[in-house]
Amino acid sequence: MGMTVSGLAKAYPFSAIAGRSVINDHFAGEEVVVTFESLSESGAAFQRRLDGRTLTFEPSAPRDGVALMRDQETGSLWQVLTGQAVEGPLFGERLDRLPSHYSFWFAWSDFHPRSELYTSAAG
Repeated sequence: MGMTVSGLAKAYPFSAIAGRSVINDHFAGEEVVVTFESLSESGAAFQRRLDGRTLTFEPSAPRDGVALMRDQETGSLWQVLTGQAVEGPLFGERLDRLPSHYSFWFAWSDFHPRSELYTSAAG
């Protein structure tokens, strides 16, 4: 999965995101969270800042087949694919989604030759 922020690009190899459903990261001056839901093999990227506060996310047990994550700061539960809080103090809030999509590496690197590559040691 690749994303672009402020004209910069970063790629997250499938092998890295498939093994971790939630990745807290910093890229292009932004605090981001990259999420992955294994059943649908879908993911998304969101800003972690909400109302001036940076949230740190961790995986949570799914409910009714919906993949969830929990922020450590308030304990609120969030859907990993929509970025919406579904329980807790931040219920109803929504994280800002970042432009991202899936691509084969050869195609992504052709369009974004200076792309940063995520490694699990960096995140």
